[in-house]
Amino acid sequence: MKSICGKVVSSSIAAAAIGLSLGAAQAADLELTPGKIYTDAAGAYVSVAVKNSGTATAAEVKVTCEFFAGKRALGKASTTLFSIVGGVTGTDQVRFLGGTSATSATCTLAGQK
Repeated sequence: MKSICGKVVSSSIAAAAIGLSLGAAQAADLELTPGKIYTDAAGAYVSVAVKNSGTATAAEVKVTCEFFAGKRALGKASTTLFSIVGGVTGTDQVRFLGGTSATSATCTLAGQK
């Protein structure tokens, strides 16, 4: 299984720092880009984009993010993007309820069908 990681840190000019490691050829055409982390009264969330630079449709792509308050892990949340056609970027949000103190998140491409 392929692992693509991205870390997002909250700040007024928060830039996404993305580290990539490629594994299985099946997911080699997918690129994960997490956005800035936000918090509100319900918790924390990160917008994620998965670009399919290949020609085959990715039927299901699971993105998991682990949320942190400083160095303390708060928990994980996931989303599944469906039917990302070749050449298209799918987008969604990963929302962690109750994580109002989150300051960063590390997101990974957890699986593909």
